[in-house]
Amino acid sequence: MPRRLLPLAVIGIALAAPSSALAQSATGGATPTPRLRATTFIATPGTVVQGAPVRFAWRIDGPVRKATARVALLPADGGPTVWMRLGVRRVGTRATRTWTASLAPGRYVARLHARGPHGARLRRTARAALEIASAAEPVPVPAAVTPGIFPVQGAYDLGGDDARFGAPRRGHVHQGQDIVAALGTPVVSPVAGLVHWRAYQASGAGHYVVVRGDDGRDYVFMHMQDGSVAAEKGRRVAAGERLGNVGNTGDSRGAHLHFEIWPDGWFAGEGSQPIDPLPELLAWASAA
Repeated sequence: MPRRLLPLAVIGIALAAPSSALAQSATGGATPTPRLRATTFIATPGTVVQGAPVRFAWRIDGPVRKATARVALLPADGGPTVWMRLGVRRVGTRATRTWTASLAPGRYVARLHARGPHGARLRRTARAALEIASAAEPVPVPAAVTPGIFPVQGAYDLGGDDARFGAPRRGHVHQGQDIVAALGTPVVSPVAGLVHWRAYQASGAGHYVVVRGDDGRDYVFMHMQDGSVAAEKGRRVAAGERLGNVGNTGDSRGAHLHFEIWPDGWFAGEGSQPIDPLPELLAWASAA
């Protein structure tokens, strides 16, 4: 049977295809879109009167030099979203901007959005709660829910910005307050309660204890001294009872107590988050 000859145009297409494929292979294909991540996003104060300033602090990390950030303010009652520009900032550094709370009174969720060159965007938006009170109403002042005892019984220092709640950490934000004190300084429970958890985490908290207070909140004590932990899981403790000593265990750089407060339970499920314990600590210290 005689062979059919293909038209020259078809032959040309067939011969061109491999060279095109080789060119694509040589370039390695499409460049993947870089992704950004928000390692810090805080709105302070969390409750503010209309017309007063709100300070947003954020940090974005990723494989680009700069990113443009903005905040979406979503009313809890389902009203229209309000957008606010934060501007262009260097990636990998903490940035701040002050904004005047001129919106209607109510509760809002602030969501951080960012984008960089080459289509870079955040993997997920970061969130912060914000409440705007009417100028005619007094702004609630944070106060200790229950009287308590300062957890470090000895000379101490509350450190600088890096020791505060919300300070940036590698891949996350600081969820408590660091209390710097000498190695071996006693650590006590601020309130009466039950020892909910006791464990050791080499890559993080070191020797740590969680006390479930009679006030319904969980109190967390981390980096305690090796061999000093006296609290046994399931045992009741009184306010002021010794739990252990200030240490330098786990992922710790210098002797200190990392202290957290969880109003809705320590990692108790979706929506359970720690709060800034500094106002409580200052109230307990002044009452001592």
